[in-house]
Amino acid sequence: MNWLHPILLWLVLAAPLVAGLYLWASGRRRATARKLGDRTLVQRLSRSVRPAVRRWKGYLGTAGVLLVALSLAGPRFGTALREVKREGIDLVIALDVSLSMTAEDVAPNRLERARNEIKKLIETLRGDRVGLVLFAGDAFIQTPLTTDYGALRLFLDVADPSLIPTPGTDFGEALRVSMRAFEGPGAAEEGETRTRALLFVSDGENHVADVDDILAEARSRNIVMFAAGVGETDGVPIPLFRNGRQVGFKMDSEGTVVTTRLEEDALKDLATDGTYFRIARTSSSLSQLGAALERLDRTEFGAEEFEEYEERYQWPLAVALLLILVETALPDRRRTGDPASRSTVVSDATGTP
Repeated sequence: MNWLHPILLWLVLAAPLVAGLYLWASGRRRATARKLGDRTLVQRLSRSVRPAVRRWKGYLGTAGVLLVALSLAGPRFGTALREVKREGIDLVIALDVSLSMTAEDVAPNRLERARNEIKKLIETLRGDRVGLVLFAGDAFIQTPLTTDYGALRLFLDVADPSLIPTPGTDFGEALRVSMRAFEGPGAAEEGETRTRALLFVSDGENHVADVDDILAEARSRNIVMFAAGVGETDGVPIPLFRNGRQVGFKMDSEGTVVTTRLEEDALKDLATDGTYFRIARTSSSLSQLGAALERLDRTEFGAEEFEEYEERYQWPLAVALLLILVETALPDRRRTGDPASRSTVVSDATGTP
């Protein structure tokens, strides 16, 4: 047995409080009766009062409040087998971690901003399996398809240029590795059809010109392509860091500072069958991807069975309401038609005890 809202168990303290109020009211009545003086007269005048019923009303009211407090805490005991069907799509996120992604035309830099926007996107997903591919001059699968979004966030946090020593940006290799991610662990079984989507997050600088063939292959596999461009179209230098400190900017062989800018055309070419999003200095449209994914056909991944505690708050609540109704309905005085009340009235009228 456990409790759905254990913090509400402190409400059981209301029961002794109610009991104390009943005792206080009883004491007040006795004190008032003593002030009237003549004990025999007081007893005769209060003969219609039913002390035993008053005590039972106190017991019932206290028990009712106690049971209401217990029902609010949500008692749960006994288990039932639940089946949950999982539906969604397979989404692979290809994140550019090349050196140009450290440019600071968006704060704090392109890569950090992209990671934050992807995390916000993950929070909007429901049941989709997500994989992560990192690429620069080479590419590798950082996280296979998974519904463990917590682990995915951890791998996003460590994504940086040091993970791929090969310089440059190769869109073709990123596409090839991303397609392999759809076939890796957690992929669709033979004969199973799943909706697939690929999100390309980059500044658009592609150092390998021809990606048409691999792009056509991706589309032949019914992979819906989305792209998100990070940065601004104005050229900015690429900072260089050593031991966490900036030591200058990247320069070419002639000693000229290398600049980088957002190349939107290359990314828009990737997303001709999907949507292109922009992550700019002061705004981001990547949050709209969640709605775009919702419009895709969602496939069933299977079902999971798990044991769940049965909610039992109804029983103490029902008994509590019954006790409170009985307490309210019980009269603590005899009706005027009762023989005992009638004899009191007659004796008072005739003056006989």
